[in-house]
Amino acid sequence: MRPLLSVALALLAWPVQAQFWSELANPKVEVILVHPPGLGLRVERLAFAPARDLNSRELADILTADLVQSRQVEVVDRAHLDAVLREQELGASGYVEPATIAMLGKLLGPSVLVIVNVNRSDLSHNKSSKEEWTTDSKTKKDVLRIKRTSITSLDFSATVQVLDLSTGRVFGAQRLEDAPSLSNTSYDGFPAHPRDSDVRRLAFETAKVKVLRMLLAWSEPRKLTFFDDETFGMEKAHDRLLAKDVPGALRLAQEGLEESLRDKGQKPKFYPRAQYNVGIIHFILGRYEEALPFLRTALDMQSDASIFQTALRECQEAIALQAALRSVESRSEPTPRSQPKPVAPAATASGKPTPEERLQKIQDLYKRGLLEKKDFEAKKAEILKEL
Repeated sequence: MRPLLSVALALLAWPVQAQFWSELANPKVEVILVHPPGLGLRVERLAFAPARDLNSRELADILTADLVQSRQVEVVDRAHLDAVLREQELGASGYVEPATIAMLGKLLGPSVLVIVNVNRSDLSHNKSSKEEWTTDSKTKKDVLRIKRTSITSLDFSATVQVLDLSTGRVFGAQRLEDAPSLSNTSYDGFPAHPRDSDVRRLAFETAKVKVLRMLLAWSEPRKLTFFDDETFGMEKAHDRLLAKDVPGALRLAQEGLEESLRDKGQKPKFYPRAQYNVGIIHFILGRYEEALPFLRTALDMQSDASIFQTALRECQEAIALQAALRSVESRSEPTPRSQPKPVAPAATASGKPTPEERLQKIQDLYKRGLLEKKDFEAKKAEILKEL
């Protein structure tokens, strides 16, 4: 029974193995998919709120540098913003009150305000050791070695809030959590710990990517298969792709598809491939809606082909991303701005929010997870002293 069982299992595994080798054997084409900004809004001008500590300021500086380099958004110069805050006596504590937001909206014009707070950045250093047996190449004897490891870890937490300066509305907020670590190993005593700055850089880079994807459209490369069989001219179409002649490749692929509809004497595998190749070239050209029926037909003709399944899924995702980008652009089209509502008169003679109002505000921020407990308690104590 065992030989029969082995043969049966091999036959069951054959389609999976065939798909695997098919994906490896056929050449790939690279396409770029563009994702809409996570906020669902195209940001054209922004300012960073004054940072409350050095860690928050460092993260804001990293974000500012990348945003300026991207040339996709105008960043208000920090010196200009600080001057405005000083002139208007708006403060720079890292906590932005509603009245401050309304005033900044009037002074800076259509912009969004990005508030970056690093709430936790705690480093730790640990050591570990592990016994390993190895064979000495000269004596052929087993030798015990001690592998010693020094680890530097970081417990990182930050929050990012994006506000519309025209209305004070919160566009989006995100909590950033990370726990990166680096290690050094040695068989000759404990090595030095990795540098703290290197571990912190890992956390800041991860946080930067997440925030930038909130604010800007971003792209990623995808590699998809293109068939280069001699049948139905697929090899010639592939050569055109290599020569960067995408329209020429599409023309040859379409001719090959028409030939496949007339010639029914070839191996079954070539017919869905002819459909697929036409669809993939439309995909490369960004014509996702036109690519979809060809990719779907290929999958209908060979439903177990993982290559076709992947391509159809990628195409459907690209169509969804395109729709999201169009939605972002339509929401971001300039419209007549309504005048900001006048700030309700405060109960204090200075025109600033009352302590009760400020206490309510920090309680709301704490409940939404945008303020750490220790910061909430500290600010609450300050306000209660005033009362």
